Amino acid sequence: MLLAALPNSLYALVQRVQNTNPGETMDKSGKDGLLGNKIAAGVLTAGLVLWGANRIAHSVMSDEAPEKPAIKIAALPSAAPAQASKPAGPESILPLLAKADVAKGMAFVQQQCAACHTFTQGGANGVGPNLYDVVGAPMFAHTGFSYSAAVKAKAHGNWTYDEMNEWLYSPSNFAPGTGMSYPGIHNTQTRADVVAYLRTLSNRPVPLPSASQIKSESEEHGASAAPPATAPAENLTALLAHADPAKGKALFEEQCTACHTIAKGGANGVGPNLYGVVGSKSFSASGFDYSDAVKPKAGKPWTAARLDDWLKSPAAFAPGTHMAYPGIKNDQTRADMIAYLNQNSASPVKLP
Repeated sequence: MLLAALPNSLYALVQRVQNTNPGETMDKSGKDGLLGNKIAAGVLTAGLVLWGANRIAHSVMSDEAPEKPAIKIAALPSAAPAQASKPAGPESILPLLAKADVAKGMAFVQQQCAACHTFTQGGANGVGPNLYDVVGAPMFAHTGFSYSAAVKAKAHGNWTYDEMNEWLYSPSNFAPGTGMSYPGIHNTQTRADVVAYLRTLSNRPVPLPSASQIKSESEEHGASAAPPATAPAENLTALLAHADPAKGKALFEEQCTACHTIAKGGANGVGPNLYGVVGSKSFSASGFDYSDAVKPKAGKPWTAARLDDWLKSPAAFAPGTHMAYPGIKNDQTRADMIAYLNQNSASPVKLP
């Protein structure tokens, strides 16, 4: 049937080749005189087979798209371009400056900042610039210090309280690409204490913010001027249940490693090594010389509640202590710190 579809001349050629007696095709030299015709017929036959197979397949399965699909697949929604989340800005320090603790600010600066900055009038620049008379001075313009391009782009006007607050909260957010590797001060009260101390480093300190400035700042942010309330300490059990050791670790690395080690067998520094501190006897680390203020409190176990009291305000817990750290005012942040300290132990205690 397939051969019949060929043109008559080709069909005749194929029939002739098929009906030819092999003996009749031999010439006088003994060669097959119809060899070329036979090859052509073979090629044509193969083409016929392929053509026929294609026609059969086409009749069985159509290559045209159906009017209605058998299965309707909903189109996937196109992904919206990712929006980089802008880091939340810091809470204003304006309402806190009038009653900020300059002594705590000085202690914090000496502990956290003195390795890179000097604070005396005429002091030399170090890793960072000298910070005497910085509040109210032109931004990133201290004489003799080489600032990075990242901060030069932010040097507009003078260091106001708001600008200082933004910078100290997160230098890397304030000026992406800055050479200032310090992670920032995330506790609002501590930032206020630090700025209040820096304000005193001047022959003519800038005025504190007025009541109208504080009110305007509060209205702009749609919040009360009062600092946010923290959870009551009696909820420590609930706070520990939701504690985030990773956040505690970040705070420890930011604010505690200048004085303490936490690795097993780590050396004492300005403060004692804190590996295994949760559940251990308080103020009893081997080889560390404690002050007379804390010695009367030594020996009692560091329970979660006792650590919470100490971390909230070392100065209130043991008046006269050499521990200059102002404390962690946020209850949840203290719980996060306790959870992190508890992880660093050969046998962590079961927290309440």
